[in-house]
Amino acid sequence: MNNQTIFSPDLVDLLLISEEVSKRLKVSCLTRRLLLGMLALRENNSFHGYLLKHNMDDEQITEKITEFWQSDIPKIDSTEKGNFIVGDHTFIISAKLFKTFNFAIDLAKKSYNTNMVNQDFVFAALTETYTEEYLDLLISCLGVDAEIPETVNDNVPKKDLIIPKKLSSFLYILNENFSPTETECNILGREEETNQLIRILSKATKRNAILIGEPGVGKTAIVEKLAWQITTSNCPEKFKNFKIIVLEVNSILAGTQYRGSAEERFDELIKFLEQNQNCILFIDEIHTILGAGACRDGDLDLANALKPLLARGETRVIGATTSEEYEKYFSKDGALKRRFEKIIVKEPHSDEVYDMIKNQISRLEEFHHTVMPKELIDFTILNASCFNYETKNPDRTLDLIDKSMATAELANRHFVSREDILSNFAIRKKQFENMSKERKMAIAYHESGHYILNIFSAELRECSNTLAVSIMPAEGYLGVNVEEGNENYVPSNTKSFYIQQIGKLLAGRIAEKMYSSEITSGARSDLRKATEIAKNMVMSYGLSNTFGNHVYEKDGKNLLCDNTKVQEINKEIDGILVEAEKYATNTLNNHKKELKLIVEGLMQNGILSKKDLDEILTEDKGGLFIKKAIGSILINR
Repeated sequence: MNNQTIFSPDLVDLLLISEEVSKRLKVSCLTRRLLLGMLALRENNSFHGYLLKHNMDDEQITEKITEFWQSDIPKIDSTEKGNFIVGDHTFIISAKLFKTFNFAIDLAKKSYNTNMVNQDFVFAALTETYTEEYLDLLISCLGVDAEIPETVNDNVPKKDLIIPKKLSSFLYILNENFSPTETECNILGREEETNQLIRILSKATKRNAILIGEPGVGKTAIVEKLAWQITTSNCPEKFKNFKIIVLEVNSILAGTQYRGSAEERFDELIKFLEQNQNCILFIDEIHTILGAGACRDGDLDLANALKPLLARGETRVIGATTSEEYEKYFSKDGALKRRFEKIIVKEPHSDEVYDMIKNQISRLEEFHHTVMPKELIDFTILNASCFNYETKNPDRTLDLIDKSMATAELANRHFVSREDILSNFAIRKKQFENMSKERKMAIAYHESGHYILNIFSAELRECSNTLAVSIMPAEGYLGVNVEEGNENYVPSNTKSFYIQQIGKLLAGRIAEKMYSSEITSGARSDLRKATEIAKNMVMSYGLSNTFGNHVYEKDGKNLLCDNTKVQEINKEIDGILVEAEKYATNTLNNHKKELKLIVEGLMQNGILSKKDLDEILTEDKGGLFIKKAIGSILINR
C-alpha cells in the first residue's frame, strides 16, 4: 500500500472484524468473498444501504451472508496470500484481494481526488474486479435483481448515508428535505452569508462556522440553503457528495439520567462523524452544548466531547446562536471559540423582506389554497414588526402571512384581506379599545417623544430609520418605536452622539410630563439603558471630563476600590444624565407642534407607519415642517 494512502477508521474496523470472522470460518486469510459479505453486514456503506432499500432487515442479511460463505469457501494455498500492512497492524490477505485494494486506492485518487480509502471505495473496487460473484450473491442469496447500484457504475461511490438506529433519535439528514430535481430554492437572499459559510467549510484547518444573529433572522435558513445547493449540485465540486446532519441536543439527552447513557450516545456520535467525513454537523443553539449532559455522578458536556475531533480537523461543524448567548456562554470557552469562525447574520431591512420570502409565500398559497395580494405585503411587514417585536424578520413576517392565510382558508375565502391580518391581534386591539383615554394619551406622548428625538437629532436620524410608531398593546410592552439601523452609517461615538442617545431614551418620560404631572413606570427600561450608557462613558469610553484618561471597568467588572472615587464617578454620571435630559427637553419644546400631531394620529389610529409619519412631517430646505392636518391622512385606512 502506498504510504500516502490512508484507510478510514470505518474500513480498518471492518478489516479487523473480518479477520476474526475468517478465523471462525477457518479461512487462512482475508478474501474478496469474505470482505464482500462483511460489507453487506456492516452499517454505513453503500452496499448495506442498498440491501436495506430492497426490504431486507439485518437478520435476513446475516442469514443469507452466512449461507453465501459456507456454500463455497475457497481453498487458498500459501502462494496466493501475503501480508498487507495498515497502520501498525498486519493483515494476511489473498493475492486477488490485494489487487482489489490497489484498484480502490487508484479509484479514490483518480475519481475522487482523495488519499482516504473508505468502505465504499472498496465496495466499488469489488464490483469491478469481482462482478460475477457479486451478482451471484445478489441473485441466489439475497433475491435482489441482478444489477450494480448506479453509484458504482459511475466509478465514484456516492455514499448513501444511513443514520444508525442508535443515532436516529437525535440525528437527521437535512439534505433529505430537498429533491435533486428542484430547480429553484425556496430560500432567497443571504448569498453573501452562504458564500462565506462555504469558504469557511472549504478551509484545510479550523473549517467550522458559527452563525450569530437574533431569533428569526434566518440562521437555520442559511444552512438549509446550503443543503439545497449540495442536493441539487449547485455547489463547489468538493461538496457534491456531502450530507448535512442535524444534531438535536435536547433529544440526545432525553432519558439520559445517568452519565453512562449520555456518554455512550456522545461516543457513538463521535464515532459516526469519524467514519463519515463527508458529513457536516449542524448544531442549532450551539450554546446549549456547554454543560449539556451534566449528570449525577460527574460533569460531562458535548462540547468537550467534540473538542478533540475539532482539533484534529477531521470534521466540519456549523453552529448557530444569538449574540447574547454567544457572549454569555460560547465566547468564554477559549478552546471552543478559536475553532469556530463567526458569521454575523443581521436582520434584513424591511424593503428586503419580500424578496427573501416570495417563494415561500407561493408555497404557503399552494398549501392554504389562498392568495396573499402583493399590495398587502408592506402592511403585513409593518404589523408583524409592531406586534411581534421579539422575533426578527423574515421569520416574523412569514409567520404572520401563514396565520393570515389560515384565517382566510377557514373562512372559505380565496384572498387574504386586511381583516385577516389584523384578526391575529384581536386581543391586543380589544385591550387598546378598552384602555382609558388618559392611559392612551400618556403612552402616545411617551412613544412620540422617542420619535421626535430620533428625527430631530442629526446623528440619530442618520443612524437609524423608524418604520412605525405604535401604542397598540403587544407582548411585554404597551407601545414601541420600530426601527432598523443604517448599515452604511458609521456613528461618531463622540460625547455628543451618546448624549443624543441618552436624550432619546429619556424623551419618553419627559414627553409624558408635558402631558401630565403624574408619570408612569413605563420608562424603567429606558432609564436603565440611559444609566448604563452614561456609566460606560465615564468608566469605559474615556468620555468623562474628569476621568477621561482612566478605565475603571473591564469585562463588566468594577475595578474601583476607593469609595471616594466611586462617589466622584456617580456624580459625573449624574451630570451626563442631567445634560442629556436638558437636550431632550429643549428638543421637545422646540417641536411641540410636531409632537402634538403625532400624538393625535396615534390616538386615532393606534399605529403610524413610516409613510404616515412622513406625511405628517415632510422635509424642506429649512428643515421639517407640517404638511397637512392629521385627519386627512387617516381617511380610508
